[in-house]
Amino acid sequence: MRALIFRFFVAGLFLIAGKTAFAQVDYHMHDTIEDVKVEYRWQRERFFGSDPNAVLNMRLTNLSDDYLVFSFVPAYYRDGVIMYETPEFTACLAPGETIRGGRAGLRFVADGITMSMVEQEWFSWDIPFISAEAVENCDDHQDD
Repeated sequence: MRALIFRFFVAGLFLIAGKTAFAQVDYHMHDTIEDVKVEYRWQRERFFGSDPNAVLNMRLTNLSDDYLVFSFVPAYYRDGVIMYETPEFTACLAPGETIRGGRAGLRFVADGITMSMVEQEWFSWDIPFISAEAVENCDDHQDD
């Protein structure tokens, strides 16, 4: 009987963990800019804590047939006024390539901008600076 209860308990944990893992990879469409599809999701900077800093996690996909050097600056707004701009991000994307998250440097955190703030009506974010340039290949732009 104990083994049966234990199996149900473990199966329930797997179901909960599976739904949580699926929810964490859900990106939302922001815009298509200069042949680059920009998607995002908000995450907690730390798992624990009542109101941790918010992390803007992005995914970029090159929809062009060319190699693109793509630069942009995400900014956070309060009632249309810029609260914070991140440092400029630059990457070279091959045709059809998708990059995302921390490994690609696409996680943006601003101290003091919390998860509860990003859910408020007055909060918004956008990309006020964008630059895209078609290049022959990405070999010369790996350090960007």
